[in-house]
Amino acid sequence: MTSIYETDELRWQAVQARDAAADESFLYGVTTTGVFCYPSCPSRAALRKNTCFYSTREQAQTAGLRPCKRCRSDEPPLKVRQRLLVEQACKLIQAASEGIKVEALAEQLGMSRFHLQKLFQQFLGMSPKSYIKAVRARNVDQALASSSTVTDALLSAGYDSSSAYYADGAVRIGMSAHTYRRLGEGLSIRYAFGKSQFGKIVVAASSKGVCCILFGDSQKELSEELTARFRKATLIRDNETMQQLVADAIEGIENPLLAEKLPLDVQGTAFQEKVWTALRQIAPGETASYSQVAAAIGQPTAARAVARACGANPVAVIVPCHRVVGSSGKLTGYRWGVDRKQRLLESEQEQRAEEKASTLVER
Repeated sequence: MTSIYETDELRWQAVQARDAAADESFLYGVTTTGVFCYPSCPSRAALRKNTCFYSTREQAQTAGLRPCKRCRSDEPPLKVRQRLLVEQACKLIQAASEGIKVEALAEQLGMSRFHLQKLFQQFLGMSPKSYIKAVRARNVDQALASSSTVTDALLSAGYDSSSAYYADGAVRIGMSAHTYRRLGEGLSIRYAFGKSQFGKIVVAASSKGVCCILFGDSQKELSEELTARFRKATLIRDNETMQQLVADAIEGIENPLLAEKLPLDVQGTAFQEKVWTALRQIAPGETASYSQVAAAIGQPTAARAVARACGANPVAVIVPCHRVVGSSGKLTGYRWGVDRKQRLLESEQEQRAEEKASTLVER
């Protein structure tokens, strides 16, 4: 163990607080009972004069102390044991060529389904079922590039039928397996330009819905960014077909209450999609910090990863990453400019105030 508690006073404070974060740093022994424990041990607190500290288990045993049966100090700390169980579960899921049921996974690990669910939420921020889906969908993504047919790819990824995949994986990536496989073979994406009160936009769509909305200063700039994002697809400028979608996109940008009606077809990592879904729960005119969004998806320490997911958002305003601010409330970076972010928020707040005023008048 590597100690990060430099003095006995700091170690004693950790013992008094039963600080589980200190379990990987040191152990303490109680001379009157002859046992050594982890700082988080739930046993009755010892007196300071009867307490000694050790950097390793071997040191405590050399001093004549025996392991505590309550905190199992002869084994790795509880958090470590739990993390190793989750890692083992993930390896079993990844190794299962035909998929695996959560109940069978829990049985293999010698725990209840409820306990397994709790550990996955704690360490990964998602359920075992969601992780299984993500792994199988990733396997499909990889198989699609090498298999001669889509059916072969689905079977090699562990699906017993194409319908099982479409009821599962297609929801995650937003496109069907056939469409995804053609991504490298000239998938057709139609696009057109428009102008909102917040600047020029380009709207791009697959056959299933809008896959990209970008802000830019010129059509040239927007075209270049769109091409970079979909460099393997065939991009078709189609003002006529896209006319209504562009109008709906502008309407959703300028009146966020109407944004829900716009059909979307976006794809990202499992984590990104969790963040984007959470962003759409933030009401127009309101804001949330990166930390709050991280907490909302069950990963309270992932604020920086949330910020990166916001930066990767392919659908401006409709997936409202502009509603995420710093913990102090300060407007932090926005890929389409902090000034535009401020204008978007001010517009939404004004609309919200007008809506409240209108409701009061009607009463």
